[in-house]
Amino acid sequence: MNKQYSFVANSSVMFFICGLAILVVLVQAAIFFRAAWKEAIRIGFTKADLLKVVKSSTVFSIVPSLPIIISYMILLPALGKYFPWLRLSVIGSATYETMAANMAVTSYGFSSLGSADFSPDVFGSIMWVVTLGVFLSSMSALVLKKYDKKMQSITTNKKSFGALVPNIMFLGMMATLAAPYLVDVKNVVSLSTIAVSAVVMVLMDRMSKRWKQLKEFAFSISMISGMAMACLVTSLIK
Repeated sequence: MNKQYSFVANSSVMFFICGLAILVVLVQAAIFFRAAWKEAIRIGFTKADLLKVVKSSTVFSIVPSLPIIISYMILLPALGKYFPWLRLSVIGSATYETMAANMAVTSYGFSSLGSADFSPDVFGSIMWVVTLGVFLSSMSALVLKKYDKKMQSITTNKKSFGALVPNIMFLGMMATLAAPYLVDVKNVVSLSTIAVSAVVMVLMDRMSKRWKQLKEFAFSISMISGMAMACLVTSLIK
């Protein structure tokens, strides 16, 4: 990472800005938690029941958060310590952040986000692109109720084509993101990573039918397996 770029991305000012935004979200969560707790007591739940729910929710929240931690580790070398922390803590996802950041850096002539030798200007552009790109999602609250009613009416009939629309849209989006790596037959690292991740995911899916506890770990294990394969292939090529 460029020294000037690293100084900006890992500065105390960046930590303060990102930390302040995350603090706002934590305060909101605390307010909603307090309101939910009071309402639960009002409708007849005991404190023992609520504590049991809190404990079980805490335990089951750890495993789904593993992919987020892995995503943070992936973005950290290119975007510094604090900005990925903000994005993945509040509203971002690894898929979107990586895609949007790649678009920003390629517009400057770099090959990809992994090129690393960026200037502070490029970092600023990445921040604007990933932020503005997801900004409109906050406006969805204005139309989400109508959209949800429409989707419910479309998907009510399980045998109709409409019931398949959400799944088709999701698969199409994922195919668009994966296509550049699948068609690049010279990129052995990407292809081997995809292959291993897919195989592990299929195996985990089958095993989870017998051992239900594995279902929560399937995605995390497939990601870690793919990353391990990428490291292995990269070391063999070099």
